[in-house]
Amino acid sequence: MILKNIKIYQNGLIRKGTLFISNGIIKSIAFDTNDKDLKKIAEKNDDGIEINCKNKLILPGIIDIHSHLRDMGQSEKETFLTGTQAAAFSGITTVFNMPNTKPPAITAEHVLKWMDKAKNNTFVNVCFIAGVPENMDEIELKKIIELGVIGFKIYPLKSLNGIDWTDPKNIQKLLKFSSKYQIPIFIHPDWSLSDEEKTQIYENLIQKKLNNLEIHDNLYPIEMEAKYVKFMLDSYVNTISENNLSLNNYPLIHFCHISSQYSYILIKDILELNINYKISFEITPHHLLLSKKVNLKNPNIGKVLPPLRDKEENQFLYNELKNGNIKLIGTDHAPHRIEEKSKDYLEAPSGFPGFETYPLLLLDKVCRYELSLENFIKAASENPSKIFNLKNKGFIKEGYDADLMIVDKIPEYPINPKLFKTKAKFSPFKNYKTSVQIWKVFLNGKEINSESSEPVGKIIKS
Repeated sequence: MILKNIKIYQNGLIRKGTLFISNGIIKSIAFDTNDKDLKKIAEKNDDGIEINCKNKLILPGIIDIHSHLRDMGQSEKETFLTGTQAAAFSGITTVFNMPNTKPPAITAEHVLKWMDKAKNNTFVNVCFIAGVPENMDEIELKKIIELGVIGFKIYPLKSLNGIDWTDPKNIQKLLKFSSKYQIPIFIHPDWSLSDEEKTQIYENLIQKKLNNLEIHDNLYPIEMEAKYVKFMLDSYVNTISENNLSLNNYPLIHFCHISSQYSYILIKDILELNINYKISFEITPHHLLLSKKVNLKNPNIGKVLPPLRDKEENQFLYNELKNGNIKLIGTDHAPHRIEEKSKDYLEAPSGFPGFETYPLLLLDKVCRYELSLENFIKAASENPSKIFNLKNKGFIKEGYDADLMIVDKIPEYPINPKLFKTKAKFSPFKNYKTSVQIWKVFLNGKEINSESSEPVGKIIKS
């Protein structure tokens, strides 16, 4: 396949040229090509496919490191097909899938069933993250690792396995596993208030007639997120020190959806003390762009964990992204049924879909010169590939997989959740304006964002 008359992003630069793709791999990149050059490339083009891209921009496919594809016991919310089709139509070519399934993915048996369900059933590539086995059974943990998961996820607010993730002994044991097997631990950072504290806060705020999103922020405050971040960082440093670990054996930890400058600065400071610590973190698009003051007809649409925060928090994080200091973005795509989100605040689940708004919103910021394309691509594609060792992905380079998105700037239009491919056709970004069109998306050189596209995604294993 030949993609001609295309603007190619590579190494921070955009140049007009031609891409030659064969067997799903980028075989050659030619800049400033003329008719003679194109003829030579065409002689090698066995499939005969040649696409005139009409001066549109080609970027590496996005790697979304945080999503919930549901299925199994939650197929009414999302399936592998609907979730990955939503990703495919958004320019996202690889997603990381979290383990809070029904039942939770904490045994090798369930993880294998989970993976088998996804086979031949995804439009994009999927990496699986498991939960930790009950009692941190090392034999079971090894079986799960051998299945090819790329990490383990812990939820201190609602443990998947009955393990108390606020107990330093449990965290020390988990970090030793990470050190031994060199596998990342993905962390939902939050330290829960007591039920009594929550009840008192809720009753006080109801009397003050605060909206649901302000209540939610107070029940899961930034101080408790930061408390857990500090707890994990202290445990990390202690594990290394007490076990005299060498650099090669440092544990790997990743903080999901950091939502405040308090947590951000704690992580930033420790990485400045030792740049060799294997610590990473992500920010979501909604914690970059939305605050708890967002005006929603149904505030539960914006209910998410961690909550939307004050405007000062999302502005701080967005400025850090603009300055190139945020290395990773994850959507935390979390579909639910609209009937669930329409319940009272206490009964409505947290989370909303994120695949189909993320590229449109942040690339629109690029179009408005409010974010550099280079910093977007680093956080969306390049850094996820490097940090999580995804071979031949995240870059437009010869020899790399042809996981690509072609985008164009068009007249501004509103985001309409009714057109989403996900089952969850709602969003706090409804009617937000964008001037970005996702024109074509390729996975291993095969177009995946047309109505006739087939599910050609694979499971990426560590």
